[in-house]
Amino acid sequence: MLSKLRALTKFKNESKTLIDLSSIRKELNNGLFNVMDESFEQRKSDSTNSKYTPKDVNKIIEAYSRKNMILATTASIVPGPFGVLSAIPELLLNFKNQMSMIYDLGCANGKENFISKDILLDIPISVFGGNTNLSQIQSSQTELIDSPESVLIEKSLALGESIIERTLKKSIVQFIPIAGPVLMGTWAKLATSKISKGSLSFLSQQETFIEHFKPNESEEIKRLLQIEKIKGLANLIESNNEINENQIELIGTIIENSDLNKEEKEYFLQESLKTGSKFQLDKELLKKYEEDEDLLMQLIVMANRTGKIDELEKKCIYEIGLELEVDTKLIDELF
Repeated sequence: MLSKLRALTKFKNESKTLIDLSSIRKELNNGLFNVMDESFEQRKSDSTNSKYTPKDVNKIIEAYSRKNMILATTASIVPGPFGVLSAIPELLLNFKNQMSMIYDLGCANGKENFISKDILLDIPISVFGGNTNLSQIQSSQTELIDSPESVLIEKSLALGESIIERTLKKSIVQFIPIAGPVLMGTWAKLATSKISKGSLSFLSQQETFIEHFKPNESEEIKRLLQIEKIKGLANLIESNNEINENQIELIGTIIENSDLNKEEKEYFLQESLKTGSKFQLDKELLKKYEEDEDLLMQLIVMANRTGKIDELEKKCIYEIGLELEVDTKLIDELF
């Protein structure tokens, strides 16, 4: 069975291919600055958005979230750097929509004059755990003047690095037949939703904006996070005391293309082929590095590999979500 599994899980992991990522960075960074500038000027010149009121907030968020979900689903980013490079036009359009959303939410909150080009970059940077001074800007409540172009370019660079890191990590789901594009679409919608929440927190006069800093992931931390996700997937497979070949093929592919060493891969492959294993998840590690929602998305994809999610699998996913303190409404939406 183990030899059969190895034959099923052959997958070329391009993230380990030695290529120069400078072309990705250059194209993405230049594009981010341009779409930010274009988005700002387009929304500023559109008089219809000035008519937005607080009643339009949910409509604005839902419209842009759905746009980006559909965009990411149809883009079908393939795993690894080459896939990210080919999908840059879609990634840029995704962020153009998000920046337009930030501007429109500013209009809906009566703060169109408070929105600047810096804000369109700073809010996504902050939401993804980067360093900004948005809390000080919010407290000042004065009309903002755009930073020099050189500063805006530096911010675009920071945002671009964040996008590359996040997309390369998420794009591994793309080798999952059918579910991969759907998962990327869901991820895009969740990212847009997070940016909307950060925007509303910043634009609110009643709410104090709190900077969000995500700790850097060392290579060892990335490896440990991979292990925690594999543990979660293994627990789900065994939640109904049945070993499904399609699910084993999927977790085998993930294990074989992970950064685990040979002994660790062998161990988790063996554990995946038997019932009775119940791994304890390091929930604090998953929450600290914001991999809780990503794990839940992968669990739902895994459950769907059998063609139908049974009640025991569904219960297992909700229990893991509860332990990770993820909003039940979010899990409902993922299903």
